[in-house]
Amino acid sequence: MKTVRCGEGGGTASATTHRQTAYRLLPQRRAAWRRLEAILEDQRQLYSAALEERIGCCRKTGKGLSYSGQCRALTECRRDIPGMAACPVAVQRGTLKRLDEAFRAFFRRVKAGGAPGFPKFRGRRSFDSFSAVSGVRIRGGRIHIPGLGGMAVRRKGGNPYPDGKPLSAVLKRTGGKRFVSVCCAVQAEGPADSGHAVGVDRNAGQVAGSDGVIHAMPDMARLEAKCRRLARRVSRRRKGSRRRERAKRQLAKARRKAADRRRSWQHHVSRRLAERAGTVVLERLDVRGMTRSAKGTADEPGRNVGQKAGLNRAIAGTGWTAFAAMLECKAANVIHVPAAYTSQTCHECGAADAASRGSQAESVCVACGHAASADVNAAKNIPASGTGASARRGAFASATPMTREISTEAA
Repeated sequence: MKTVRCGEGGGTASATTHRQTAYRLLPQRRAAWRRLEAILEDQRQLYSAALEERIGCCRKTGKGLSYSGQCRALTECRRDIPGMAACPVAVQRGTLKRLDEAFRAFFRRVKAGGAPGFPKFRGRRSFDSFSAVSGVRIRGGRIHIPGLGGMAVRRKGGNPYPDGKPLSAVLKRTGGKRFVSVCCAVQAEGPADSGHAVGVDRNAGQVAGSDGVIHAMPDMARLEAKCRRLARRVSRRRKGSRRRERAKRQLAKARRKAADRRRSWQHHVSRRLAERAGTVVLERLDVRGMTRSAKGTADEPGRNVGQKAGLNRAIAGTGWTAFAAMLECKAANVIHVPAAYTSQTCHECGAADAASRGSQAESVCVACGHAASADVNAAKNIPASGTGASARRGAFASATPMTREISTEAA
């Protein structure tokens, strides 16, 4: 389940928030499957036509089109073209809204000076979802969308927000299966601030807390090896053949399983940290810069390219940015502090020396001889940067001995 919380944290006042819940979509008739496939293809063509219209208008007049303007044009097309009237208008408006959000994100990146990423035309293989922006209802284990009727949905635990008001839904096709994400408006209390702060050190394959607990990712070695094996199988098959398409479906299934396992671990760990402390202190990390390739150029090739590529894969596989985003939604307060010298500073005496980090796993202070886990030592130094110098020593003196938690829910 993906949860989105709006508003400021730190309080328990009840407010209207938006929450998203994912369900497995189970069309019970073959005609329903064909109907969904036909609507998906129609929305892909509508997306491409709307994008072409925006590009043509900008080239001719120097001005762009708005979402409301394309909705008015959609009304005229539905009146003049009989085939378009057969598709639900809520779904077509959702497609235009998707294109409008893509353009808004493009202009926002241009203004911020980042990579523009102009919206692209989508092929059949890269357009796997469509949305309904109004008229969504959930009753008795079925979702009702205007123009599509009722379809059975399934989720472990049922609907977590039975009193919520459904606002929109996104229907997605992933690896031969269909899912629907429903956005509801619910009355929910914000997370309570217990007054306790916990520092979190993110490492490759694990997350360490200043309370002495290391949350390790589930074993992904066999699954990652399977993905590599299937990727080689896809590369050997002839393009356009049925055997290649079958191998691609198998590879997509394995990658989806790996992504689901990683996301489940992130949800469980972020929930535990948010429940244990009201304030979570994180390092401010430039993940994009840290995972930049070390290949270099032909004139100036990089060094240790293979080792750097392995580190980049480990960082990307842990999902530092997604984990931080989940904490932002679940914790009352999240503080980002500079990461400089947190792994080289001894938590006991405060001496900062690079030689204290003798290995990746252990830290032995050269000044006082204090030995501890390098990740836990760094996690204990992080709250001192976020909550004041008084938290440097003594605030976590009563912390429990270091333990190691291995996620079993996501395995």
